[in-house]
Amino acid sequence: MKHFALLAGVLLSLSACANSGEPTQNSQTTTQTQEVKAQEAPAQTAQTPEKAAGIWIDVRSPEEFAQGHLTDAVNIVHTDIASKIADVEPNKDAPINLYCKSGRRAEAALQELKKLGYTNVTNHGGYDDLVKQGLK
Repeated sequence: MKHFALLAGVLLSLSACANSGEPTQNSQTTTQTQEVKAQEAPAQTAQTPEKAAGIWIDVRSPEEFAQGHLTDAVNIVHTDIASKIADVEPNKDAPINLYCKSGRRAEAALQELKKLGYTNVTNHGGYDDLVKQGLK
């Protein structure tokens, strides 16, 4: 009977050690897999954002536009937007995306377009901010 009690005590001790929180080979592999997935996740989610549909209009000066602009953007100075918009987008319901250096001139252009009846106009702010977001 003493041997049985001793054997039961040893088995309980071994069982307690096995569940003491020490990683087993299986849990180490799981932890390593989770760490690798966590390291890969930012690369998978850091995708280049897509530009919004529609025409993109840079309302900065021609000199600013020449120094850099979004691909396929059209340059119409904000003070000329009312007289030139129909040449590039006659559809007043089409998406129109505006940007400038800070968003101020784009906002002025947006207000002019709304006065003309354009309904789907967005001020996207500053060129540098758009580039930092990954737009090209």
